[in-house]
Amino acid sequence: MFGEDETTITTLRDAAQALRSVTTPDTETAKALKAAIDVLTTELSVVLAEIDETEAHEDDGASSIATWGRRELHQDAGRTRQLVRAARTFRDLPSVGEAARTGELSFEHVNAFTFALKHVGHDETRQLEGPLLDVAKTVAPGELFEKVRNIRDVLHGDDLDKAWLDGMEKHDIRLKRCGEGFVPTGFLDIETGVLFKTIMNSLSISRDADDDRTLAERRMDAFTDLCRSVLENGLPADNGIRPHLFVTVEADTLKAIADESAQKALDLDLKPAHLEGFGPIGPQLLSHLLCGAEITPILVKTIGRNTEVLDVGRSERLATLKQAKAIRHRQNARCASPGCHHPIAHNHHQVWWTHGGNTDLDDLDDLDGRCRKCHALIHAGKLDATRGSPQTV
Repeated sequence: MFGEDETTITTLRDAAQALRSVTTPDTETAKALKAAIDVLTTELSVVLAEIDETEAHEDDGASSIATWGRRELHQDAGRTRQLVRAARTFRDLPSVGEAARTGELSFEHVNAFTFALKHVGHDETRQLEGPLLDVAKTVAPGELFEKVRNIRDVLHGDDLDKAWLDGMEKHDIRLKRCGEGFVPTGFLDIETGVLFKTIMNSLSISRDADDDRTLAERRMDAFTDLCRSVLENGLPADNGIRPHLFVTVEADTLKAIADESAQKALDLDLKPAHLEGFGPIGPQLLSHLLCGAEITPILVKTIGRNTEVLDVGRSERLATLKQAKAIRHRQNARCASPGCHHPIAHNHHQVWWTHGGNTDLDDLDDLDGRCRKCHALIHAGKLDATRGSPQTV
């Protein structure tokens, strides 16, 4: 055992003397206490390894050393296993064990050597024991871990390539429909993951001191912006039509919403709006989507099960590029909601389009710019859309 000589006792005596002394500076006391903690942790790891090897824990009715440590020492099983592995590291790397016994290494430093034995290799780590020990005595554990990982990655570069190829074999992404939206699942290979992370990091940073969105809100806004940008500019046409979000709503339903009577109408023939790829949606989300949408009226004649398209109207975006620029200039690119300083994401009709609002340049005050969150709250009926009025509804 390490404790057979006087090193451990001397270290503990120095710590006790520092605590009792009224003249020892606090800095020296802290160093003495830290050395004592490291030495005691080393001793504990050796004792636990002996209990594990002799199965002495079974005398106390414990099936494993981890169970015994959790019950008798009140420590997590993972911590007990780490301590046992550290003792094995001392046997494989005697110089590391000696440095730990004298308090020159912390338990976290020892964990880095344990990691090296497993991931760099026993023979390689033994050859590098001296140089690594010199580094460990002068740096924090995190820096030692980084050094060990660098050695692993250089010596075993083939493993990195294998991980990349293995990831490509299982890469996948899916969207699972749930009641409140979608749940993304899947796995991104290294290249795709880094590309996606780079885009998200760039789009989700705070642009100024007034941007008080949470990180989750910034990430979602960034992903929404990415999807909108791709749909508007990046995807190829299919039979002359670029991919869009398609919302289908019958004229009677739209009229009921415009009259604010959708919830009151007891009409068996009314059908909810339908978002392609999701399903039925409510009137508030419909109004929100319509606020910045291209509208294509389609006149149909339905007789029984037969539906005949009679006329397809011309798609027109409600807010033109010139109008959007004018709004941004007027509002200094900030949301029009009182007290909100977030950037403009959508152009909003003061009088909702579904309620008869217009989009004429001569009547620009009918339009203003809102951030994504405020725009959604307005259409959810949670925020008063009137500029200059902070009152929520």
